[in-house]
Amino acid sequence: MKKIFVLLLISNSIVAQVSNVIRNKDSYTQDVFPYKGVRIIQVDEVSSPGNEDNVFIFSKIEKNTIPDKMYFQRFTKVNDKWVLKSILEVNHNGIISSWGSRKAFGDYNKDKSVDALFIYGLYDADFKQQSVHLVFSQKDKLYTIESSVSDNFGTDKFSDNFKSLDEESKKQILEYWNKLDKKDK
Repeated sequence: MKKIFVLLLISNSIVAQVSNVIRNKDSYTQDVFPYKGVRIIQVDEVSSPGNEDNVFIFSKIEKNTIPDKMYFQRFTKVNDKWVLKSILEVNHNGIISSWGSRKAFGDYNKDKSVDALFIYGLYDADFKQQSVHLVFSQKDKLYTIESSVSDNFGTDKFSDNFKSLDEESKKQILEYWNKLDKKDK
């Protein structure tokens, strides 16, 4: 029994490479995190203990504005200050919705930096789904994949820089993407 407990402790310490902190999104102010939108839709604070602290923020413009606009930003703590590392701006003539429960964190390339992926969807004005999108954040780079309802999610479109990712990161991302139920019910 003692051997099993020690084995569990060892395996948990190997797997526990990142930690996720959950706080009220109102505690993330623009004074500390100068996010682009006027309201936060989703926020995740994820750290690689002893290595780096990150905050990922999805923010949007005012409600009911057409076209809709959403920003995805990665902030990393550098010398006790939060520094913007990357930003993605999404514009759409319908509705943009982050899929808050669809995300993953890890250190796929073993560089002790947090790798993160998030999912969002584009919808028409009647909230009928048009497409699904994955955003992958690694250090100061963003990579994307998208798929459309128009061909029943049969064709994936990758960002131009996706091919420059290391093989393990690509493998993890594609495994997640291929298992994702892309149709929003």
